[in-house]
Amino acid sequence: MQAFVEARYEYHWMPLVGCLVAQMRQIDVPHSSFVIGAATGLLYQAPHSGDLPPTMRTGLSALGANADVVDRSDPGRLQRILARRLIRRELRADRPVTSYGVGVSAFGPTFGLIVGCDDARRAWRRDGPMTEQVSPWLSEADFNAASRLTLIATRRSAASKEDDLVSAASTALTASLNSVRCELLNRVDVLQSDLEIEPQRYSHEAQTLAACWGEAAMFWREHPDSDHRIIARQMAVTLSRYATLFPYPMGGQPNNPGVRTAATRILEEAAGQLA
Repeated sequence: MQAFVEARYEYHWMPLVGCLVAQMRQIDVPHSSFVIGAATGLLYQAPHSGDLPPTMRTGLSALGANADVVDRSDPGRLQRILARRLIRRELRADRPVTSYGVGVSAFGPTFGLIVGCDDARRAWRRDGPMTEQVSPWLSEADFNAASRLTLIATRRSAASKEDDLVSAASTALTASLNSVRCELLNRVDVLQSDLEIEPQRYSHEAQTLAACWGEAAMFWREHPDSDHRIIARQMAVTLSRYATLFPYPMGGQPNNPGVRTAATRILEEAAGQLA
C-alpha cells in the first residue's frame, strides 16, 4: 500500500491541539485552536503530558466529529495489528491519524500526524513537531516498538452547535480545576526544594501553561455570561507574569533563589484563584 494525505500539522505549544486542528480541517469542520483546546479540555493538561483528558470524546463530538480513540500502555501484538489496520483505513479515506510518539520534541516523543504509508519503505509518513528536521518518515519497526499506543481518528458527524461547544468547554474546565491546582502546587514544591531545574524544559512548560490559559481566556471572552470567563482571564494574566520569568528557549534563571521566590508567589496566587 502507498497512500498520502494532504494534511499539515499546525504548530501549537500543546502538540495534540495542533494535530487536532489539522484533523478537523481535513474532515471539513475547521475550528480555531482555542476552540478545540477548550472543548476537549486540552488547554488544561499538564505540559508535555501524553495523557488524554477524560473529556476528549465529548469535546470532539461537540466539535462535529465522531472519533475512534485508542489509548493503551504496553499493547499486545493483536492490538498493534488492529492499530495498523485503523491507520490504513483512515489514510485510504484521505484522513490523517494523530498518534503519540510520531512528533519529536527537544524533550522526547510527542503527538504528531500520520499522513501517509509506504509499504516499500516499511514506514509511515509523518508530520508534526520537528519531523522535517529529524525525518518525515517513521519506520514501522520503531512504531511497533513503542511502549504506548495512542491513536485518534476523526470522521465528520453532525455540524457543531454553539451551545454544545460551550457545554463541552464548561464541563472540561470544571473537571480540570482540581488537577490544574495540584499541578501548580507541585510546581511550587519543586521551586521551594533544593532540586536543580533544567532551564530549557522548565521555560517551555511555563510558556505552555501561559499560552494555553491565554487561549482559554480567548474562548471564554466570547461568552461573557459564563462564570468561567473571570477564572480564565485571571489565570491567563497571572500565568503570563510567571512565563516572563522563564523566556524560551534560553530559560532565564530558574535556579536563582530570587527568581524561584518570585515564581512561587505567582503560582500560589494562581492556585488560589482556583480554590
